[in-house]
Amino acid sequence: MKLSVTLFLLIVFVSGCANTSGVLPLGDDSYLISRSEKGFDTTGSAVKADAIKEANEYCSALSKKFELLKTNQKDMVPFKSDAQAEIEFRCI
Repeated sequence: MKLSVTLFLLIVFVSGCANTSGVLPLGDDSYLISRSEKGFDTTGSAVKADAIKEANEYCSALSKKFELLKTNQKDMVPFKSDAQAEIEFRCI
């Protein structure tokens, strides 16, 4: 019983972890967000979508519109790397 509870908590913890750089200015009115997320079913596309949502919220807070400039994404590799994405954007 204790083993199954411990295993369940470990799975919940690993599946819900995300790291973000936050919004980083690059100059020339452009910004970068870098994200990674843990989880066996997490894809680079899902991480990219979360980064785009974060960028949209940032631009909306400035009463501006989001413009995507460049993206990069990588799917997770089991026991090696998390799913990752970077986006460069501008608020216009």
